[in-house]
Amino acid sequence: MKRIILALAALATFSASAQLDRSIRPSAAEPRVPTIAPYTQFTLKNGMTVLVVEDHKLPRISVGLSMDPGQLYEGEIAGVGFLTGDLLSEGTTLRDKASLDQSVDYIGARLRTGPTGVNTNGLSKYADQLFNIAAEVATKPAFPASSFDKLKNQFVTSLKNERDNPGSIRSNVSRALLYGTIHPAGELVTEATVNNVTLKDCQTFYMTYWKPNIATLVIVGDISVDHARQLAETHFGSWKGKFKSEVTYPAPPKQANSRIVLVNRDASVQSSITVTNTMNLAVGHPDAEAMAVMNQVLGAGSAGRLFQNLREDKAYTYGAYSSYGTGKYTTSFSAEAEVRNAVTDSAVAEFLFELNRIRTEPITADDLRAAKNNLSGSFGRSLENPATVARFATNIQEYGLSSDYYNNYLTRLEAVTTADVQRVANTYIEEGKFLIVIVGKGLEIAKGLERLGFPIEYYTLDAEPTAAPVATLPEGLTAQKVLDVAMDAMGGREAIAAVQNIDIQQEASLMGMTLTFHSVYAQPNLIFSEQKTPMGSSVKKYNGKQVVVQANGQDVPVDEAMTADVINDSWCTELLLTAGENGNVKLSEAPATIGDALCYELVVTLGSNEVKRYYDAKTGLCVRQSQVAQTPQGDQVINVDFSDYKAVDGISVAHSMKVPLQPGMDLEVKTISVTINGEVDKNIFN
Repeated sequence: MKRIILALAALATFSASAQLDRSIRPSAAEPRVPTIAPYTQFTLKNGMTVLVVEDHKLPRISVGLSMDPGQLYEGEIAGVGFLTGDLLSEGTTLRDKASLDQSVDYIGARLRTGPTGVNTNGLSKYADQLFNIAAEVATKPAFPASSFDKLKNQFVTSLKNERDNPGSIRSNVSRALLYGTIHPAGELVTEATVNNVTLKDCQTFYMTYWKPNIATLVIVGDISVDHARQLAETHFGSWKGKFKSEVTYPAPPKQANSRIVLVNRDASVQSSITVTNTMNLAVGHPDAEAMAVMNQVLGAGSAGRLFQNLREDKAYTYGAYSSYGTGKYTTSFSAEAEVRNAVTDSAVAEFLFELNRIRTEPITADDLRAAKNNLSGSFGRSLENPATVARFATNIQEYGLSSDYYNNYLTRLEAVTTADVQRVANTYIEEGKFLIVIVGKGLEIAKGLERLGFPIEYYTLDAEPTAAPVATLPEGLTAQKVLDVAMDAMGGREAIAAVQNIDIQQEASLMGMTLTFHSVYAQPNLIFSEQKTPMGSSVKKYNGKQVVVQANGQDVPVDEAMTADVINDSWCTELLLTAGENGNVKLSEAPATIGDALCYELVVTLGSNEVKRYYDAKTGLCVRQSQVAQTPQGDQVINVDFSDYKAVDGISVAHSMKVPLQPGMDLEVKTISVTINGEVDKNIFN
């Protein structure tokens, strides 16, 4: 009987499919009306707005308080808002930081603070405690002087690190030039402005902008409206004060014409590019859905034209994208990527090609349908998060939208036409008014950029006009002289030649895990290196005849390239380098700047790899090695920085290495011990 039923089912399926003409695309169904959780809004007597979104799926709640003081310009004390926000979590007048942190940890909660907001979230059974912590932090901050000094030093350190980050440089300079440095959206936070900030400035910032009449309390999660109202009134009802008035700033002027701004960074082996212009698009604007579709087609993800052109077709980059801002005030449209130096001008040309195409050629029906499907799917998935509903409620209040605005989103999205997409592209992508900011090595990329026909201007990291870079190597300097000085700085060739073996032990910490590295080098060209982590271990070794690579005790196939990589390893890379016409190292035509140090750049070919090594012009020591590595995300530049050189038996050895893992995360590798000419078991090399 079972076989018969299955056979009948298969026959029915076949018959039904036989009647379908799969060459005809099914017509789109009527867009469904999304189910958006309701929210409740009320106002406390002190003027504070409260929004409550009930969601009883999980026993958790979030309590978020935010101020809306308008645009904030901080001027000579830029950074004061950031420091104020950090200080709020450093203790209150009722509890010091240790007690506050203990209270948060005890209930398994989280506390986040910022320049104009505070958020707590945790289990709903601790609702009273969560409201209490949020209110106490927001209304009774202590501003401890000891915490201020600590946070200020940390902030300055982070700003110093950003000055070596091409993406951060690009963002800062483009904002400063789009809006102007005396505009809230364009002012720069620098080491100097942060050093100007005093504790009193932070207290003044708080007293000026943290007021209940411009505050919105958003409560999301497993709580009833009545309970939320009672807790809001209990913990925030007595908060007093009134925000005086918002300061308005004129919209920045448009770019008069397209121009290229080049921020010279001598150490760059790739260029960080943005093509941008200002625009105005408020939440709820009639163009909002058409703009979203346009950006989806152009560059919102890996299916976008920019990604397909610059990565998939041209292989210039591992990702190219476009984005735009919405809000009450002037925002921007931008298209961005990081590309190899050699293709910088070609990449800019392709950006301009795609920006022109989206403006002048109607997109296809398939492109329109795919973009709508993607956006509607993202919208549907976002509704699973209660915080989305809270954001919708906030937008309805802030922008004066109709109460069913988001319920009608899919209908408005479905109504977008190809003509609408082309219209908004012409409205918000302003041909002839692009600011093209490029952070890169000027001496390598400027000549190619000239062919694009735009004026090229040079700016500093602080968005100040400057002169074009000029090659100024000392007269008579050669690659061999750079190597000779480096060897002398390390202890001298004679001392280095006397090193028969060297054993180096290193450690690093990553997300609570300890990583250990053990390397042994012995004459003549014997190599052993081992890496251990809680996830496993790996070993590479060379006995003078054969390279062996193992992962967790298992042999790994070794190809010619890997063999060369292992053999061309040394505790002293300079031992492998030879200058001259037939050597494997060449001196670049211009110096480079690494951090604050003027350096000489050597381009080194070791096996199949090309690396760049940078030698401090003052100390002679190598401070960075840079090379392009293949990753799942495409080719990426990996910079390894060397510092903290210490003498061991007359040989200077770097005791600190910084290896980038991802934007904002570096691996600090510290040398624990160095033993020169000790006892070595030669069996480890086999």
